[in-house]
Amino acid sequence: MLGMCRRDDQELVQIYEAFNSDGFSVVVSAAELDAAARAAPPLTTELADAAAQAGRTDLIGHLRASLSGEDRFLKLTAAKSLMALDDQDAVPLLQELAACESDAVVAKCFIAVATRLRGADAAIDLFCDPDTDPQLARLLVSNYNSHLRPGLGDVRFLLRALRHYLDRDLPWLPDLREDLWDNGVFLMLNGLSNEHAVRLLRDNSIERSTLREMLPAVGVHTEDAAILEEVRDLQVALSAD
Repeated sequence: MLGMCRRDDQELVQIYEAFNSDGFSVVVSAAELDAAARAAPPLTTELADAAAQAGRTDLIGHLRASLSGEDRFLKLTAAKSLMALDDQDAVPLLQELAACESDAVVAKCFIAVATRLRGADAAIDLFCDPDTDPQLARLLVSNYNSHLRPGLGDVRFLLRALRHYLDRDLPWLPDLREDLWDNGVFLMLNGLSNEHAVRLLRDNSIERSTLREMLPAVGVHTEDAAILEEVRDLQVALSAD
């Protein structure tokens, strides 16, 4: 979210930084979301992204309608926005669409989102199951590359996933490409750096101690600058009084 801007008539307008289907950052205003709510679905990708940021539960129907079609990025964004809005009633629809979706990445993303909508414990169980498809497991981590506000269960999921990555003790992890390993760890640390996650870590000593114990080990496994920066930032955040 970008914040507020002032129009020529001096009225303050809420604006959001969102991504379109080409991956470019654009600005979406609350007025554009209001107009989208009055229009027929589907949404554009940037409106779907901004809807989650704005907490626009009135656009849930439009987001559900945006799960179909040819635009892969829109479908992925709409699914994650429904997750961020905690649309638990979308679980059957996501599962139904996943079963007939020809794009394997989209289908598995729908399953990953539906799993998280059933609760963080469901996501933990699926990720830790040695028989889970490796790409689906990675997409469970990718759920946190979204506007989801993490709860304590999400913090515990990310800690469990990080431990498995460090230990490489799931069948698919020993042979995971270095770039995919780095990407997964970055998403985990980025999720744990969320202001809500940091607050939960500060308030829960077991989870805080667990992460502080794991952070130095991350640098043993990677030299990725972005990951090491996340490690340093978390160490500072968790050591603050």
